[in-house]
Amino acid sequence: MAGAEVVMEAWKEWGLQALVLLSLTVQVALLIVAELRRHIDSGVLMAFVGSAYMLADATAIYVLGHLSVTSRSPEHELLALWAPFLLLHLGGQDNITAYALEDNKLWLRHLQTFIAQVAAAAYIIYGSSIIVGERWSLLLLVTILVFFVGLVKYGERVWALRCAGSSPTGNYRGRRGGGEGSECPLVVPESLKRRRLDPEAFLLKAHLLLDYAKDVFKGPLSPIALYGTATPAGSELDGEDVYKMVEMQVSLVHDLFYTKAEVTHTWYGLCIRLLSCLAVGVAFLLFNILLLCDGHHRKLKGGYSYSRVDVIVTYVLFVGAVVLETASLVRAMFSSWTCALLLKRSSLRSSGSKRIAASTFVVGVVLYLRRLVRAADLRRRCSWSRCMRQHNLVQFCVRSRASRIRRVAKWVGVENWWDMQACSWSVPVSACIKQLLLKRIKARQWGREALMNRGLYENLASCVKFNKLDESILVWHIAIDVYLGCWYKDQQEQANPPDGGGGGDRGRAPADLAEAAQALSNYLLFLAARPHMLPPDGSGDAYGELTECLTTCVDCSSVEVLRRLLRRYDEDLPANRITSNKPLRRGCELGKVLVGRRDSPTVCDTLEMICEVWVDMLCYVGRGCGRESHAKQLSSGGELLTVAALVARYMTSPKLRRLVSASTQSNLQHFQSV
Repeated sequence: MAGAEVVMEAWKEWGLQALVLLSLTVQVALLIVAELRRHIDSGVLMAFVGSAYMLADATAIYVLGHLSVTSRSPEHELLALWAPFLLLHLGGQDNITAYALEDNKLWLRHLQTFIAQVAAAAYIIYGSSIIVGERWSLLLLVTILVFFVGLVKYGERVWALRCAGSSPTGNYRGRRGGGEGSECPLVVPESLKRRRLDPEAFLLKAHLLLDYAKDVFKGPLSPIALYGTATPAGSELDGEDVYKMVEMQVSLVHDLFYTKAEVTHTWYGLCIRLLSCLAVGVAFLLFNILLLCDGHHRKLKGGYSYSRVDVIVTYVLFVGAVVLETASLVRAMFSSWTCALLLKRSSLRSSGSKRIAASTFVVGVVLYLRRLVRAADLRRRCSWSRCMRQHNLVQFCVRSRASRIRRVAKWVGVENWWDMQACSWSVPVSACIKQLLLKRIKARQWGREALMNRGLYENLASCVKFNKLDESILVWHIAIDVYLGCWYKDQQEQANPPDGGGGGDRGRAPADLAEAAQALSNYLLFLAARPHMLPPDGSGDAYGELTECLTTCVDCSSVEVLRRLLRRYDEDLPANRITSNKPLRRGCELGKVLVGRRDSPTVCDTLEMICEVWVDMLCYVGRGCGRESHAKQLSSGGELLTVAALVARYMTSPKLRRLVSASTQSNLQHFQSV
């Protein structure tokens, strides 16, 4: 009991100060970890970011409620200054405004909270001793300066949520109107002209073509005039360049939905950062003068002196505010968003004007500094996770049958969430998968051409029809597991014995293809287990029925299950259980066809066909996936599905490919959306 009393007394004495410092600590943590979530696919990281995001607002609001009482004490006069700092914390960091896509849609709720908290902070300042005392001290001026900075930054956060949640094109839309032949000269700095394939040039292209990327995430746009230059039909960039640009655009679209990019990189957003940084710096200077002069005057008059702990906490708050505001200003000034903004605004003015010359000079300086730190390279490397989630049906069924935790999760009603967390993992997107994607991206008949080229479509047409997409994914997944899990594995072990004989370089390509086929198969099943990631024709019911069927009739290892599926009939896996489930039956039949392809010239041909079918199916799913689903995945590292959809958007349109290929130093023309 004595220990509890000591803790309670300590909390009464120091609890408020600790919570204020916690609020600042959470803001610093968000500034650091919010950048990681765009390119790290980790449940632990997402849980940490989500907890910090919720704790930041809850802590600031809680402390504001208690300050209204404590700040009335003359000894704790400095506490009134903490209220504006808490408003500044509620304004959040530039690199995270929303944790999930739904936060943008709730911007009106954030607006109500904004009004309530601003009123609470104003009440705290009005009721404190800095106003009701004998005279207005310098502390009031310091408090007012910080209050207006907090008011503006908090209001800016609400406006950013509103822009991300309502406007389909936001502040980054192209100019409407104008004919296809109208021209708008873009003055590009010499530092950008020297290297056409410079990473900064690619990043600028990603900015200028961003409206077309938005079409995948925010729905069809009205006809827009796009900055770009047409080039002859034979001069398009290759698929590698398009893929590189799309990776950058995925990162830029993440900024539009989950950060303050819509409002930061405007003329008023840059002014807000400059003025807020100056205001906080001036307030910090005045606070030091206050401690030296006004505090000494109080002691001479025999009045209350400031609490030493309150002074230390206020100093920490000021140092934190100066660091965070300076970081915000520097990030905004040297961002590629700012370069694109200046180039676009200069293109709207008459050529040869002094404003164009000034904008060109500023852009040249920014690009020079960005090249010194290789900012564009870092942006592309950290654009998305470059991973693909994996979920294997047979392994899941074998594990779930013996899992007691899943039984508890099912009893609670969260078995689907547990299945995805416990029975899925991530693998990097290999170079082989990337090459297959770029090679197959132009296919018009998704999943059919690979079979038609080998004369197999007529026999396997039922396995590639997409009237029920989830069933098709399950059929191919089972067939690939049967083919790779037992027959192909046995063939490789015979061809490459453990003593090192055989194989050599000839086995490297089949191994890469087999790895790619298995990774794509597991990835598509992971998508099938989440129906919101499928087009409307994929309901997800077939996945649940098949897992229930397999789970109830397997009692051995996954390899043995595959062998039994290949034989189809077994005393422990009755034929009627197979034939009663259509995807399972068709998957077994397709697996036998793949194993029995004796007329194939090489094993690579069968593996390549399998990979082509999966890539075609991936592109089909990406094209039909809901726009909101694409946007949701950006908050947790992004998806290969989104990258494939964007690459297909560009590669299947000759006009867009020519726009991507346009040299950035040429005059820019308007093109209507394709």
